[in-house]
Amino acid sequence: MIRSYLQTGSYPKLKKNWRPKAKQLTPDEMRLIDTIWKEKRFGARMVFHELKNRGEKIPLHKIHSYMLETSMTMSNPNKQKKKKRCRYERKHFFSLVHGDWHRISENHPHVIIWLDDASRFILSGGEFEIATTEHSIDTFKKTEEKAKEFNGTIREVNTDRGTQFFNVHGGKSRF
Repeated sequence: MIRSYLQTGSYPKLKKNWRPKAKQLTPDEMRLIDTIWKEKRFGARMVFHELKNRGEKIPLHKIHSYMLETSMTMSNPNKQKKKKRCRYERKHFFSLVHGDWHRISENHPHVIIWLDDASRFILSGGEFEIATTEHSIDTFKKTEEKAKEFNGTIREVNTDRGTQFFNVHGGKSRF
């Protein structure tokens, strides 16, 4: 793109037919959807899985749009609403700290990160072979020391309900 601009002096333009149009359902595929729906009265997702079990490959969104056109299903207005997201964004530093363990795969180490909610600043973290309560406590102590460097004290901590933070059997956990 940059080369074409330097050579011609004009800005590149978007191609109108960049993405090819998807193929429409064939009459045979429509008949298959109709027969499965008449047999079992499934919704689009279950029809998709039934077709898959029978060895047919028809995309789910095409099945759903066809079933909407033929009034086999109705659209659900509750699923078309914008989802409300709960994001924690505190105004003051160290009023809330998030902590969580993460692992990419079985071959990678466990990682814990402690993150300030207001600034999104990583206060501390570590890589360990095993995710344990002791490692959680040690890294959290480092987080508290880092907060003291900035003349702050941590008021609240937000973690998941993992076994490193909570006692599964009830009672108090060491964390």
